[in-house]
Amino acid sequence: MRNKTIEKKYQTALNDLINYLKNSRFLNDKNVEDAFRNIPRHEFVPESELDYAYNNEPLLIKNKQTISQPGVVSRMTEWLDVREGQKILEIGTGSGWQTAILSYLVGEGTVYSVERYSELVKFAQENLKKLNIDNVHVILGDDSVGFAKESPYDRIIITAACTEIPLPLIEQLKEGGLILAPVGDSSQSLVLLQKTFKGIIEIKNESHYVFVPLRGKFGKK
Repeated sequence: MRNKTIEKKYQTALNDLINYLKNSRFLNDKNVEDAFRNIPRHEFVPESELDYAYNNEPLLIKNKQTISQPGVVSRMTEWLDVREGQKILEIGTGSGWQTAILSYLVGEGTVYSVERYSELVKFAQENLKKLNIDNVHVILGDDSVGFAKESPYDRIIITAACTEIPLPLIEQLKEGGLILAPVGDSSQSLVLLQKTFKGIIEIKNESHYVFVPLRGKFGKK
């Protein structure tokens, strides 16, 4: 991990960010706030972006991908309603920051995260290792098809835009489980669905989000 001087340097910026997110109603849950405080974002951005680590904006990482802005991560994390001991599937690891936040919230649970770019798999694994996170498995593969081997999952989070939620991911969700995704083309709506014995029901829907597109067999060609 980077030295304690950098930790101290970013403490004020982190506090300012959390206050901003709380005041703007993007951060309402104490557990998610604790995750933000214990999973420092500056450990998940490239060196060139360190000065912007606690700005509420997406930052470029590798392969034209981004680390989502903190307000979006807090919104998605709260909607996902993560519980201790759950098994979570994340579609698109990126830098591993959202992954690490989920890992903090599941505690003794497990996070499986699928990433299609080998450079990002390595980057995320290195970032997670710095924080001694050991309840996450980062898998190289076509994230649009999920990871059926460890299904069913209590929660599934898709961190890239899809025109519709891939069917294999719905199939890998446990009954009663929640799946969250940005759905749309140039602009997306954040959609939270629950799988019930009667079928899929929509729980929440909020528009005006912009994510990089989901690629792969069930993503953008």
